[in-house]
Amino acid sequence: MPSHSAAERQALADALTEAGPGAPTLCSGWTTTDLAAHLVLREGRPHVRLAGGIAPLKSWAAQQEQDHTARPYADLVATFRNGPPRVSPFGLPGVDERANLLEHFVHCEDVRRAVPDWQPRELPGERQAAFWKTISGVFGKLMLRRADMPVSLQVPGGQPTEMRKGVGGVVLTGEPGEIAMYLFGRKDHARVQIIGSEEQVARFRAAPMRT
Repeated sequence: MPSHSAAERQALADALTEAGPGAPTLCSGWTTTDLAAHLVLREGRPHVRLAGGIAPLKSWAAQQEQDHTARPYADLVATFRNGPPRVSPFGLPGVDERANLLEHFVHCEDVRRAVPDWQPRELPGERQAAFWKTISGVFGKLMLRRADMPVSLQVPGGQPTEMRKGVGGVVLTGEPGEIAMYLFGRKDHARVQIIGSEEQVARFRAAPMRT
């Protein structure tokens, strides 16, 4: 049975194939072609991404990204679908599941939800549980570090899980995948509810999340 990350990898590859090259995504300034190139570079040549943060190497890194974007779209999608190269850090046992589960899910929804009349996918409960395990732990606290108020996360029918301690604040409720979309900055495309005072809710909505 494929891992949840592997299943989301195939779902993302399917979404990219269905959308086609040059289609819009929720990633600001990126088309499906840009996203496919990013995914291939991220796993196959992670040093390029690191080089992009080093001033003397930015031009070189940008050129590598442009070169990948120029590759045939179908080739990019097929390369991503087949998984990371054996020599990639993402090819090490267990790394794909830990590092890519939410990456694959969110980017799949970046493609799916960039068109009108989208609907959430019906995902297995085990996959939603895997999302929840990640977002309700240290990772979620890191994503909420700039909220500057008490925040709890809550799934339908569950008890709130306190992420930032304090009195008052807000409770972010929804399915784990929807909460993940919100935490990754896709606020307008996440089906969540924010419970709290009007002032606190407004402050929380304005707080920057990961993009």
